[in-house]
Amino acid sequence: MKRATPLLLCTLTLPFGSVNASQECARWGEFSTHASTNMTTLNAPSQNKLSVTGDLVFRPLLKDEKFYWLGLQLSSAELQLDNTPIQAQYYRVPFAVKIAATSGDILDYHFGAKLKPEDEQKLVAIYQQFHIEHLQKYDLQSPKIIQESDNLGRYRVRYQTLANSAVQKQKLDYTLTTQGTQLFAFKKPKIKQDLFTFKTSKCWISELQGYNNTVVESDKGDININVSQTIRYMQKQAPIPTNIALMSLPLSPAKWPILPLNSVYPKPRPVPLDNAKIFTQLLLQKDLQALSSDALLQLLYDNQIYLSTLHNLIKQGAFADKQLSRLLLMIGKSDFDYAHQLLTDLYLDTELDANQRFRSLMALKYSEQPLSAELVDKLYSHIDSSELTAIDEKLARTALMVLGVIASNQTGSEFAQSLTESLADRLITTRDNKKQATLLTALGNSADPTHQESISKFLRSDDAKLRATAAQALGNMPNEISLGYLEKSLQRESDQQTQQALLSAMGNNQLNETQVNKVILFAQKQQDNTVRVAAINAAAKQIGHNQDVVDKLKPLLKQERDQQVLRALMSAIHGNN
Repeated sequence: MKRATPLLLCTLTLPFGSVNASQECARWGEFSTHASTNMTTLNAPSQNKLSVTGDLVFRPLLKDEKFYWLGLQLSSAELQLDNTPIQAQYYRVPFAVKIAATSGDILDYHFGAKLKPEDEQKLVAIYQQFHIEHLQKYDLQSPKIIQESDNLGRYRVRYQTLANSAVQKQKLDYTLTTQGTQLFAFKKPKIKQDLFTFKTSKCWISELQGYNNTVVESDKGDININVSQTIRYMQKQAPIPTNIALMSLPLSPAKWPILPLNSVYPKPRPVPLDNAKIFTQLLLQKDLQALSSDALLQLLYDNQIYLSTLHNLIKQGAFADKQLSRLLLMIGKSDFDYAHQLLTDLYLDTELDANQRFRSLMALKYSEQPLSAELVDKLYSHIDSSELTAIDEKLARTALMVLGVIASNQTGSEFAQSLTESLADRLITTRDNKKQATLLTALGNSADPTHQESISKFLRSDDAKLRATAAQALGNMPNEISLGYLEKSLQRESDQQTQQALLSAMGNNQLNETQVNKVILFAQKQQDNTVRVAAINAAAKQIGHNQDVVDKLKPLLKQERDQQVLRALMSAIHGNN
């Protein structure tokens, strides 16, 4: 039940916005929030106090005609729970907010690390209620009541400029509740008290302080959460230190390097068993399929220094097939250096059964920590060998595709950039069609648009399979440039399999009216049925933002006899109804 507390705390933590998104307007100040939570669950009361303090840094980022980005970081964040310091490194992660240029509405968020969803929400909350970009269109000299939203639901809030030019913000009441979980249904939150004031300078908010007291109760009355929270921010006049990460990041959040996972969620030191023999005997004695994922991961983490001893046991067939399958999977998910080493060694062991080597690669694809340069070199040394057996060639192609997945897992990191560059270099230099197809798939798996131009050149290949594979790869990196390549290629393509791939790839983008009409032309009766289905499915992906697509598809139902096409049409038009 304690999971409900962070949700409410996230909602009440006040963030902030920028008045003038210019590059000279970076600011920072002292930020603090102190929250007291009283929770009653099934008549059992509990209480805790949480304090978060740090230097809140703001920096305007990339600006376009349609939107602009604002960067934030709670530098030197310190947390205390019930007056005891706790570690929460994710609070220090830089993040960015995408703002619509005209309306000032929030369009998106970007984080400088792969965070847990609940931790993303805690950083989002550092921005949401301090968000004032949308207020620029209002005259606040007289009271103005508008609707806003947070994690708990939609509410009415009143703004008014005071005599000292500060702006007063008061949340009035919730009009709609957001149900964050299917397990519990909550009533509308009750605002017992809420009053904040903030002052703005030319660039940003210079001062903010206030108090909130909100109560959330379940419909059944078995859960009651009462949170009281104070917020304070005061701008500093001293220059912002250059060692704060946000200040040296690129203006485009898409180009930010991703922080290593272990720096955001550091683990405690492992506590290994006395020796490798005890560890391996324990693994052999346990039912690895019945053991919980958390328990097995902890066992592997604590004894990672002994993982290399599993190589010979696996080679000797010491583990039953299903037990070994689970073990390799969890070694991959454990994602530490010793695990990477073992899985790579198993793949490279040509005396091992091909199925186990394949499983090792499938486990390695879960890596979210960078592989060492030595391991990458070993993998490429085998992949690039000219003396591979038929089995090794298949495994090498799988290894390339796995490297693409690993790059995707670490999107934005220097390691991922280096990995996709090495894949792209091989794509340019190889003349082997099978390897070209594999490398195209690998780059598609990486979803790195940096190499979309190199991929697009294969849309003109004499080999239809290469053209289709290139289309699929571009479909994994939807954007205006890759869409342009696909659209142009579709106009001249005659191979049906490639047409399917192009249509499917185009559907992953948000298409304009002209592009939708071009796709629907391929759903007409004169086309091959498999092509028609691909076109219908691509059009169906547009319905979420373009309901006119349904009206364009309905006429195709008339006199349609092919069952496959009919099923695609009915699914597109009626969805899950």
